[in-house]
Amino acid sequence: MHSEFVERFCLPHLLEARNEDGGWGFKVASRSRAEPTAWALLSLLNCATMPAHQEAASRAAEFLAAMQLSDGSWPSAPEALEGSWVTSLVCLALLGQTKFSGNVTRGLNWLCDDLPGDSRLFRRLIRRLVVKNTVATQNDSYYGWSWTPRTSSWVEPTSYALIFMQRIPSESLSGAARRRQRVGAAMLIDRMCPGGGWNCGNPMVYGVAGQPQVGPTVWALLALKHHPEQPEVQESLSWLAENSKSIPEPSASPASLALTHIALSAYGRSDARLTEDLCAAYERNEATSTVPELAWAALALTDSGNWLKSDPNGNG
Repeated sequence: MHSEFVERFCLPHLLEARNEDGGWGFKVASRSRAEPTAWALLSLLNCATMPAHQEAASRAAEFLAAMQLSDGSWPSAPEALEGSWVTSLVCLALLGQTKFSGNVTRGLNWLCDDLPGDSRLFRRLIRRLVVKNTVATQNDSYYGWSWTPRTSSWVEPTSYALIFMQRIPSESLSGAARRRQRVGAAMLIDRMCPGGGWNCGNPMVYGVAGQPQVGPTVWALLALKHHPEQPEVQESLSWLAENSKSIPEPSASPASLALTHIALSAYGRSDARLTEDLCAAYERNEATSTVPELAWAALALTDSGNWLKSDPNGNG
């Protein structure tokens, strides 16, 4: 049933939203951007069943490759002049395609060199002098990735970078890349909210526990997929599963359902109820679905999960 829904609903809507330049905007008729194009490409590569899907995937990859900046990064939009977090997502989408292995390698090198502002000793010392434990509780020796260069680490861009890098066999990564992985994973574990789950930033501010959110929790769990033994991971999986049960189906967000489905399935905790609710929610909200949301639905309802598996060839 779910594969039929992908072919009948998700993929046709994605093709309909494609722009003539081969890319996608966030909505139909909006300008092409790197993020929605990368999500569309990932879904097509994992779910394609027709030549039209493969042709669209090929053009999307060419569009993304042409957007790469000279330093190896990707900007969020073709007209932007500086790279951003989206580099991780584009590398993930292009990984495994031999034609674009050079693009992925340059992107990986940029990610390894892109240190956030809070990784610098001066910033850490200032923080220790100025910020008290009553404001935020976190280990300042850990850092990950930022939304834009030279700014602070955040949960989601750190998660995207780790999701991409964990698809590359460890022996194919440099020592610097493996260290960034370890420190980034430690940062995520340190930033978990009390009781499980993640929000976009700090787990506690001014003594008040942060409220976990589905999106950051899903990306963090996928980034920590190789650490299932961690108590924080198990606690967060339980939070995510319980959260999905606490929202009445007619009120459930299609995007949240899709993301929850992806994360639970990645840990072998699939829920058949989520599949039914997800299909119903997307059909109910057809007019308001964005390109990333449609791609998440397709990825959630496709059994292969190849976009989360290690690349045996080490491409990238």
